[in-house]
Amino acid sequence: MGASRPIRFGTTAGRTDDPETLRRLARRAENLGYSTFGLADHFMIPFAPLVAGQAVADATTTVRVGQVVMASDFRHPAVLAKELATLDVLSGGRVEIGIGAGWMREEFAAAGIPFEAASVRIERLEEAVTVLKGLFADDPLTFAGKHFTVTALDGLPKPAQRPHPPIMIGGGGHKVLSVAARQADIIQVLPGVIRGVAALDATQFAARSYREKVDWIRDAAGARFDDLELGTLLMHVVVTDDADQAWNAFLSQFPADAMNDEAKRAELRASPVVAIGPIEEVCERLLATRDELGFSYFSTPVGGAPDTLAPVIERLAGV
Repeated sequence: MGASRPIRFGTTAGRTDDPETLRRLARRAENLGYSTFGLADHFMIPFAPLVAGQAVADATTTVRVGQVVMASDFRHPAVLAKELATLDVLSGGRVEIGIGAGWMREEFAAAGIPFEAASVRIERLEEAVTVLKGLFADDPLTFAGKHFTVTALDGLPKPAQRPHPPIMIGGGGHKVLSVAARQADIIQVLPGVIRGVAALDATQFAARSYREKVDWIRDAAGARFDDLELGTLLMHVVVTDDADQAWNAFLSQFPADAMNDEAKRAELRASPVVAIGPIEEVCERLLATRDELGFSYFSTPVGGAPDTLAPVIERLAGV
């Protein structure tokens, strides 16, 4: 691994359905020093990420506009390329593309979109990213894959960022992280998903699990590994002088049988994505995560407001 990258932070709009709240959250994130403000891509989330992304861009001047993350099966890549390039132009080159294979079986079923085997969805994701890059390029694209065919199509407009906005692929399994290693500029390393549902499994947050995922990425990336930016979703961050109480509250979320296992409790306490304690200790944990695993791009925990990481950003952003 090369020299450590400067640390940066991303946050999200959460589940807001109020336009002014969306704009206020985006401005707050920018003022706090976040690098990216992302919008989720789920049917149960009120706002569509690309349309709402334009509202975020109009309300801010420097924060990057992202998606956390789009399900590639929800849009044909030719349509998606046009929408992303348009947003990049209108935002002044501030788009950061977030894309993945999709994981929530229930929303696929509710929308009538086939939820195929992970191997198929991930194969289609890689083709979709290839099409995006081709349409962002200067020349017309002709592409014939297993899932998509594009013939002499010139993607317009061309994005402001050349050769294309940075592409982040998120995931937690071997196949999707291998695709990310080959295709992405940024990789968001996540806990695994079991049979299309999120599982609160303490072992997924252990340092050994993240170390294994980084090894998968390194093996698949080959010579381009040092050019990748690695990030992760923080699971839990609390800046407090009463660390014992905060730890007990956090551990109570997990199944009792798992928390009766001292080894699993110890793994969670040492997790690279959990930081609880005084500000100095929280910062030390994130610096250690960066130095040991290469993660330099941290996203707020699920449900966390921009202020969640405010004191941490003040000390670590750009370090």
